[in-house]
Amino acid sequence: MRTNYLPDSQALLAFDALVRRGSFTAAAEELDCTKSRVSQLVKALEKQFGTVLVLRNTRRVALTEAGQRLAVHARELRCLLERARIDINEADGEVSGPLVISSITSFAQYLLAPILAELAVLHPGLQLKLQVENRLQDPISEGLDFCIRTRNVHDDALVAKPLGLVREWAFASPDYLAKAPPLETPDDLPLHRILLDTSRPKLRDTPEWLLEKDGQQKQVRVQPVLSSHQYAPLLSAAIAGSGVALLPAYVASEHLKSGRLAPVLPGWSHDCWPVYLVYPYRHPLPRKYEAFIQHVVPRMRALLEAGIDPDQSGIRPPSPE
Repeated sequence: MRTNYLPDSQALLAFDALVRRGSFTAAAEELDCTKSRVSQLVKALEKQFGTVLVLRNTRRVALTEAGQRLAVHARELRCLLERARIDINEADGEVSGPLVISSITSFAQYLLAPILAELAVLHPGLQLKLQVENRLQDPISEGLDFCIRTRNVHDDALVAKPLGLVREWAFASPDYLAKAPPLETPDDLPLHRILLDTSRPKLRDTPEWLLEKDGQQKQVRVQPVLSSHQYAPLLSAAIAGSGVALLPAYVASEHLKSGRLAPVLPGWSHDCWPVYLVYPYRHPLPRKYEAFIQHVVPRMRALLEAGIDPDQSGIRPPSPE
């Protein structure tokens, strides 16, 4: 039976979370409640409206036509409540509330985590959540405040602030280089033990390094002794003296300073791609957004700029005896 009572706001917010996250489990995680509680709230809406809103016979929930119509109003309610909270916080001059940030593994581990730790100390009222994902995420549909994206954005609904460029360089340990054959040009690479990044599918089938220097390109077929789709195992293997690895300078920087790694093939680099801070367009920006951007953007830019060319650091591979 249909009633004239207004739908419960908590139930509408639970329905909105279910629509955005795609499952009862994910919605419950976002709302910090049980899966059964989300189910109860959605069933209460269905009972009140006298119609089915969600089809539950698939791995991801599917909305009926009525569910699709209600989803629009549920989203508007969430946005209205968010704006009300922002207005109150603005009046109090407060930087507080949750911020969900998504980043690929290497950025999270080597760049973003310490920057967020500083931000948390600077603004204790923030509740920062860092999600580490190596897949392309949509901030709007997945309820994210910020994403660190590489290469392309491809979405006019998102703001994309350029953070800099990532470029990969060849590194090895001084111990490895002291015992290995000379490594003076890319043509010497087939004589060396290679630590291969397989995060790009093409390299899994054809292990090659395409290196560039001053407009000149060299394509070298390599035989890896260790392959991984993550930088961390390749970094550890390079430090241990297992071979030569292509890594961004921000991954290797601390080990360059300590002398555990050295750049090789000066001037030759592999691949280069842009990095962006991506977030949904909002006007005006919430104060917590402004605080995040003002803190994170200049620091990320400085770290990425420092990693453009490790050869400019003055660190050089050991000279052959």
